[in-house]
Amino acid sequence: MRRQAALFIAVVGVLAAAAVLAAEGVAAIERFHRVSDRVAVGAQPTPEQVAALSDAGFNGIINLREDAEFNDAPQAHEARIHGMQFVRVPVSKENPSDDSVKKFLAETDEAAIYPVYVYCAEGHRAAAFWMIRRVVRDGWTLSSAEAEATRAGLTEGRMLDFARAYVARHGKGSKAS
Repeated sequence: MRRQAALFIAVVGVLAAAAVLAAEGVAAIERFHRVSDRVAVGAQPTPEQVAALSDAGFNGIINLREDAEFNDAPQAHEARIHGMQFVRVPVSKENPSDDSVKKFLAETDEAAIYPVYVYCAEGHRAAAFWMIRRVVRDGWTLSSAEAEATRAGLTEGRMLDFARAYVARHGKGSKAS
């Protein structure tokens, strides 16, 4: 009888914790920042938070983390269960490349991926790459795109320097980027 009661209490505890996580939704994702009604950037979601992204209407997720950083298989699996696209565009924190930007731009040129959540470990790569897209594809000024990236948490460092340099090399509105 005591075992049954203990088991019942444990199950109720797990269900209560799951309900709390579900109630928090996308707001529970670290550094989650909605940059528009079609795009949000931030840190890596848990598999449960991937489900919350689906519930919030997101159609796609772009992971900018390198394979060696983290096993994203649980997130990818959860996304697919919910009918979402899950795309990997590995970006080095230490040495981001123009090739990774080209792949990111190609993925974000696809209308079916929207609304999309773009993530990395802390949200810096996500904000920097979205900043690049704003200038190169959406025709924003560098200062407007940088202000948006700052609100999303990108304030200094290697990724901001890379984004500024990429924009300087490739220019506003360039389809060749």
